Amino acid sequence: MSGEAHPLILVLHGPSGVGKDTVIARLRERVAIHRATSSNSRLKRAGERDGVDYHFLDREAFQRKIEAGEFLEHAIVYGDLKGLERRELDEPLERGGDVLIRTDLQGARRLRELLAGAVFVLLTAESREALQERLRARESESAESLAVRLAEVDAELADAPNNDYIVINGQGAVEGAVDELVRIIERERCNADRQRAGVRS
Repeated sequence: MSGEAHPLILVLHGPSGVGKDTVIARLRERVAIHRATSSNSRLKRAGERDGVDYHFLDREAFQRKIEAGEFLEHAIVYGDLKGLERRELDEPLERGGDVLIRTDLQGARRLRELLAGAVFVLLTAESREALQERLRARESESAESLAVRLAEVDAELADAPNNDYIVINGQGAVEGAVDELVRIIERERCNADRQRAGVRS
């Protein structure tokens, strides 16, 4: 059933090596969608930009925002505070715009509890073996690190039934994955059966 278009929250997650950032960059060249930027208490790394990669806050400022209830969700990750402020969703949705959240499996599970009317997409490769080859091709993973990432791959793939859509980003087929995401956005914006997107009350 279709009707008048209404704003969308698209939650995208997937295993390491699947090309999430590349797909998102190409998607945002095709459609107007706000990428929700997380906040982080760690120091900026070389090449990172405040407000683009993260909102970088010192620990005290981060804690003040937590106490003021400004975060939708937050957690301690490798000793640093990391979270998503409510304004990253509220402001674009109030303007009638769509929102994209890039997250990991833990984040997707938490956001399923917190968000109403959100559309969850698992971005994956054509097979577990293909993902394994992509990770090995990086040549930046130790044997131990590779084992951890492959375990994460298995957990992400096991979560597939909990998503609204599964999009395959095959080797050399980024445009096909982006095309599918564009179709999902267009379809879900006009889906009158989808609950209005926002934070659950």
